[in-house]
Amino acid sequence: MATKNPRSQALRKLREASQDETKAVELFEWRRFRDGAYCPRCGDTDVYQMRDRDTGERERNFRWRCRGCKQRFTVRTGTILEETRLPLRIWVHAYWKACASKKGVSALQISRECEISYKTALYLMHRIRLSMLEDPSGEPKLSGVVEVDETFVGGKPRHSVRTVKNPKTGRVTQYLPAAAMKGGTEKIPVQALVERGGRVRARQLERLDATKLRGAVHELVERGSRVHTDENPSYKALGRTGYKHDWVTHSKKEYARGDVTTNTVEGFFALLKRGVFGTFHSVSKQHLHRYLAEFEFRYNHRKVNDGERTLAAIDGGEGKRLLYARPATTQ
Repeated sequence: MATKNPRSQALRKLREASQDETKAVELFEWRRFRDGAYCPRCGDTDVYQMRDRDTGERERNFRWRCRGCKQRFTVRTGTILEETRLPLRIWVHAYWKACASKKGVSALQISRECEISYKTALYLMHRIRLSMLEDPSGEPKLSGVVEVDETFVGGKPRHSVRTVKNPKTGRVTQYLPAAAMKGGTEKIPVQALVERGGRVRARQLERLDATKLRGAVHELVERGSRVHTDENPSYKALGRTGYKHDWVTHSKKEYARGDVTTNTVEGFFALLKRGVFGTFHSVSKQHLHRYLAEFEFRYNHRKVNDGERTLAAIDGGEGKRLLYARPATTQ
């Protein structure tokens, strides 16, 4: 008798959980309490499921009770799901879509598929992106060959419009070029560091400051690693600080010299920009860091299937909260 493929079990559980609320609750409890159920308030493991005395079925809200602190809780308590009124099957569906779509899924798409308001769907997706946020301090630094580059994310600045009087033709509308607009570009600088064959770290910047660009390399890349960049002079001092620095000169149409190239990090930027242009259409400066966390998460989990990637995102929601009243720029 053929055995079930363990890689497909995660997809099967997600498929069932996205259609049935009880299955969805069991999925989240399976992930959170796989080492044993515990109280998220006091940490006591002497807990039990609250059930109906007559039927023996679990109560409507799937609550637990702790014998230690006498508090009631659910699988949502102390996670990104806390105090949400959305059915957990909608959360499973949104997690699955966000992790399985190579360039992300829009809140409007989730709104249509789950029959919820756009405002609710947008808040839902921002909380999922927060659960995807990985803490680089808890993981080893990038090493080996690390490619570093910067790009600008966002739409083109709109043309400024003004009306002038012409003695022959009357009023004429003039469109000033984007370069003449006050304030310069509206795009947002983003720096990415990619370990060739490994992980990526992306961060939003206020401006392309040489000290901050080099500081990111010092913070995230192991000393002694090979760092590949373009001809940006901000990185020239890396060779004197313990890194083996090589670069390609894009201004002379040099894109690879042996194994020295930045094509890998530019490939990550291509995915990011295709997601912004094709899926989200517009990303504000206040929320860009959440979208970066989403694309970074999918890239770092590209070698597993959609089910395992979704479960990893669900696991990342524990201990995190995103309050609706919290400023959008808080990371």
